Amino acid sequence: MQGQGTDTVAEPGLRDRKRARTRQAIRTAGLDLFEEQGFEGTTVDQICRRADVAHRTFFRYYECKEALLFGMDFGAAVLDAFAAAPAELDLWGAFGHAVATTDGQLEEPAEHSARRRALRRSFVEIRSVRDFALVMIDAFSQRAGAIAAERLGVDPAVDLRPQALAALLAGMTRRRVLDGDEMRSLQEWAEAFRALLRRFDAPAPAGAVR
Repeated sequence: MQGQGTDTVAEPGLRDRKRARTRQAIRTAGLDLFEEQGFEGTTVDQICRRADVAHRTFFRYYECKEALLFGMDFGAAVLDAFAAAPAELDLWGAFGHAVATTDGQLEEPAEHSARRRALRRSFVEIRSVRDFALVMIDAFSQRAGAIAAERLGVDPAVDLRPQALAALLAGMTRRRVLDGDEMRSLQEWAEAFRALLRRFDAPAPAGAVR
């Protein structure tokens, strides 16, 4: 019975490792081909042949070849930490907590991260790559707004704060992903937003224009 239990526990781990190897093989094949012949010159069929996987297997792991240029579950770690932040923290405190606990990583660190980002920057003007990025950024910011509304206990159709936060995060993420401004951390962006809001909260000198 003990041996059977061990096998039962080990099997999911084995499957997970196999999935991870397959996912990595597909991504590596795609990045290699993108470097060799460009993004538009590479097809999913070519990636499948290079990775030695079936066509349907590719789509089990990636929805399209554009997805190979982005990390898995884009922004999920930061947003999960934002949702799980202590309830007594305000929105900025909760977001700061999320950034601190995840090191502000929107994409999972991996051996190919720098290579993937470099290719993404070189292909970002391709319509399908840019459109895919915008969809991911929109999903990230909308989920951030939903989390903010839940933390505040408000209806985002009435209270603008959740959507204001979503808009700020969308702009920040767009700068990082589409404009290549990845040297600045999420923490730096959060501090800049806080400084801006403090300026708006402070009494304005007579005749000053904000």
